[in-house]
Amino acid sequence: MYGTYHQQERLTEDEILQGMLDSRQRFAKLDNSRGYQHSFRKKSKWELVRLSLLIVGIECTYATETALVAPILLGIGLPHTVMTMIWATPSLAGLLFAPVIASVSDRLRSRWGRRRPVLLALGCTILTGMLVLPNGTAIGELVGLTSVGWVATITTVGLIMSDFSAETSNGLCRTYAMEVCTIRDQARVLSIMVLTGGIGATMGALFGAINWNRLGIGRLLGGNGPSVFAANWIVLFVGLLVTLTSFSEIPLPVQESEPMLRPVTQKMLLDEVKRAQGEGRVQHEKEEVQEVVGFKQFVHNVLHMPRSMKVLCLTQLLSHMSYLTYCLYYTDFVGATVYEGDVRALKGSAAAERYDDGVRFACLGMALCSTTSSIYSVFIEGLIVRFGARPVYVGGLLAHCCGMLAMGLMPHKLVVFGCCALTGVMYATIYSIPFLLISHYHSKNCFTEVDGQYVESIEPRGFGVDVSMMSSMLCLAQLIVSLAIGAVIDAVGSTIIITFISSAFMLCATGSAMAILYMGL
Repeated sequence: MYGTYHQQERLTEDEILQGMLDSRQRFAKLDNSRGYQHSFRKKSKWELVRLSLLIVGIECTYATETALVAPILLGIGLPHTVMTMIWATPSLAGLLFAPVIASVSDRLRSRWGRRRPVLLALGCTILTGMLVLPNGTAIGELVGLTSVGWVATITTVGLIMSDFSAETSNGLCRTYAMEVCTIRDQARVLSIMVLTGGIGATMGALFGAINWNRLGIGRLLGGNGPSVFAANWIVLFVGLLVTLTSFSEIPLPVQESEPMLRPVTQKMLLDEVKRAQGEGRVQHEKEEVQEVVGFKQFVHNVLHMPRSMKVLCLTQLLSHMSYLTYCLYYTDFVGATVYEGDVRALKGSAAAERYDDGVRFACLGMALCSTTSSIYSVFIEGLIVRFGARPVYVGGLLAHCCGMLAMGLMPHKLVVFGCCALTGVMYATIYSIPFLLISHYHSKNCFTEVDGQYVESIEPRGFGVDVSMMSSMLCLAQLIVSLAIGAVIDAVGSTIIITFISSAFMLCATGSAMAILYMGL
């Protein structure tokens, strides 16, 4: 992934990097009470897993929401158009506030670090939202607000709290993990996050496939929906606790006052290689702490993105539009189209039973998607090294495109189930390669290519802001899909249309991925 540099002493780039890390680790060990030395050493697989356990809870939350929110809202008595508009509310909140939260996180001067305090606040909000979301009817009865409008409002509040906070936490968790890892470990932690995230999504889907009423837990907690969210709540709580207690961050004031405690970036490494080769002198004392941008600079970064970031964000937007068209309506599609059930049928009727069976079968398909995503994520890094990021990225997107087309043309149980594996390949792709590319851009401080040469950026860009903007593409995609697709389904009269729309979106994303600046990755 990185080149090898030879000098008179025949030191390679890896050897120079190791020397820089060793010197910083020795400096950090002079004050063991602060515990910052871990930032300059290679992390074990278990340590990377600890950093990734919050992603398990977040992905479990996503899976639970995508499987059950549509049946919950439709079961209240809402039409598809209104149901999908409700799905747009957390997306709108994400577009407005997620980048702002990321900017605040970039500049936070807490002794506990920049990312962990924000992650703790967002985690508590997710946990609260998951208690409200499946219990809208029960809460309405408790406070005497039992109309459809009030129950839908209460449920929407829970959805906003859980979905918005989960999506914002997703990007910040990746930022936190990459910042406490060395540049050689960043690709490893991103791959492990996709792996563990797939495990979390599989757990969430399998929770939805269980008939909790037969186990007795459903009758105790008020039904299948609250039981699934309760299991999800436990997974998220454990993940939040383990990740936030894994590694301490180096606070921003410490980085500003002690240059030897600043993370080693790819740009710093290349400058050190040039210095060692006698090609130039590096003024370390004049280095500024990276990624710290004020609010005005943050707005400027958002409004004046380099072309490379624009294309990457567009590709991610189209990819998420395709994926969300599939996942937000997949359980309803299987229950209504494949199993020919009816979500509004009387409880206990044949149509209602068929719909419930279809939802549980769809959850198994989503579990297959997540399992495939986890398995494929193990091989992504090796595939990138062997074939390059472009073929791996484009191939992953095309897999989902073909799967959705096959699902629409042949809506049978085996086809619908098997094509979920192709979606898993795509999911692992869009949650690893784009973030790896952002890390690559920032580590080299290059976002532009002119005449085949990479041009170093002269404007500061916040790493957390760029990661958050990438994550915000999910919010924008969810907003667009939520406002448009429900009306299309009601107009056509069948959820089978979602498969063809999803395939078309992904085909456009594939074309956009061809134009991304991969910068030798």
